[in-house]
Amino acid sequence: MLSSFHLQELLMFFIGTFVSLFSIVDPLMAAPLFVTLTAGQTTAQRNQVARRASIFSFAILGIFFITGSLILNFFQISIDALRIAGGLMILSSAYGMLNKKDSLDVIDEQEAQKKAVAHDDIAFSPLAMPILSGPGAIAVIIGMTTNTGGSVAKYLVILLAIMAVCLSSYLTMRVSQTIMNRMGPTIVKAFTRIMGFILLCVGVQFMVNGITPLLAKALHGH
Repeated sequence: MLSSFHLQELLMFFIGTFVSLFSIVDPLMAAPLFVTLTAGQTTAQRNQVARRASIFSFAILGIFFITGSLILNFFQISIDALRIAGGLMILSSAYGMLNKKDSLDVIDEQEAQKKAVAHDDIAFSPLAMPILSGPGAIAVIIGMTTNTGGSVAKYLVILLAIMAVCLSSYLTMRVSQTIMNRMGPTIVKAFTRIMGFILLCVGVQFMVNGITPLLAKALHGH
């Protein structure tokens, strides 16, 4: 039986993992692109694309969740280096969300539709990869697995967080047309800025977690 303290710790770990992953996946950012790419499709077809994109996204993140440590060992990448690299990647995404014009707002609708037709399955590309499960999300997953301390419960919590984010992405895409109509571009942009700030904090924390051990080793001469 888990004590109330351990349950609270796992809950906080889940919230931290979910918020970090949700911030970088940002399903609301994918909503305008999803609406554009599925223009002309029936509701049933759009729902099928949303379901497949979410499943593909879960599969991609799940693969890196399972094989993350093996990849690090194979390429002899230290945990600290991964955290710094992941932090830089997340900072890059956050900077774009905070300072650049929303790239999804300037996508030409006809051009996006042509790209969608050119792809055999838009659910996998570009929706699942790289929109929903790009390098930043993969870096977050691998980075989080290094913070489990070998705890099976925390591994399960990370897996649950991945499922929750993918489910959120699916539900968001299902109602994306309604969201875009009701929220309007101003609110969507404001939400993007908020998520960008959260993402910025996550990236800085990743870098701090990677740099601190290196500085400690340097100061102690190890």
